[in-house]
Amino acid sequence: MNQFAQNKNNNALFIGISLILVIFLITFMRVSYSENQNQKEKEESSNNIEDEVIAAMKNATKLSSDELNKKINSKEPLNLIDIREKSEFEKEHLPNSVNTPLSEIKGSIGILEKNKNYILIDANSFLVTTAYAIKTFSELGFKNISYLDGGFLNWKNNYYQTISAGDPKSFADQSKVNYINSDKLKEMSDMKKNITIIDVRKSAEYGEGHIKNAINIFLEDIESKQGEIPTKGRIILYGNDSLGAFQAAVRLFDMGIFNVYALSDGFNAWKSKQYEIAR
Repeated sequence: MNQFAQNKNNNALFIGISLILVIFLITFMRVSYSENQNQKEKEESSNNIEDEVIAAMKNATKLSSDELNKKINSKEPLNLIDIREKSEFEKEHLPNSVNTPLSEIKGSIGILEKNKNYILIDANSFLVTTAYAIKTFSELGFKNISYLDGGFLNWKNNYYQTISAGDPKSFADQSKVNYINSDKLKEMSDMKKNITIIDVRKSAEYGEGHIKNAINIFLEDIESKQGEIPTKGRIILYGNDSLGAFQAAVRLFDMGIFNVYALSDGFNAWKSKQYEIAR
């Protein structure tokens, strides 16, 4: 009886192990099949995306950084559309470019004139996002579309002109700025030196009180209103503190205007010293 029981137990153990192995093999085969299917689907999706990119890119002309720079210098009528995110554009961008992030492009370009030349600027050479923008432009009837090969990164790596927002922690940006304090500015104003004073605060703040003879150009409008800035004599920039003036000075430097000074202690210091304020 003991031998019979032992054989019975051994048979049960063998059957149990066999069942476990069968279940394991079935599970492994299912997982393997599922992984193969997923890989196949990924490859098909990747191929479809690649086909869409190739198809879209046929509707646009590729421009190298050298070619675009020559077009800009020759004053060709161009419309530079930067499709990077707003935060990246604000940090640094090509002169006279307009920011239309990819996520907003469909709702933003409908008001543009379709017969003009548009050059799309992406972050780098990742063509999927560029292709989407080109496809959107093409579907809305735009014909004269180009894109910057290698994107903003390639342009910057070739050391072509860019406009920086002005980072006070950047040694490069700090090296672009000269400073003047409120006492020195008061002295220059009293002596009627050849200076242009620009208040870079918002118009409402300017209206509440500003340094006598100052003109108002808001910081974010400095680039678009470059033509309104006199280039003879010194240009003095100020905000409530030093930051706005610093950022405006960096942008003017990047635009090639170098006779610029930022008020180091700002309009707040000017007021505290009870110097003349106009309204």
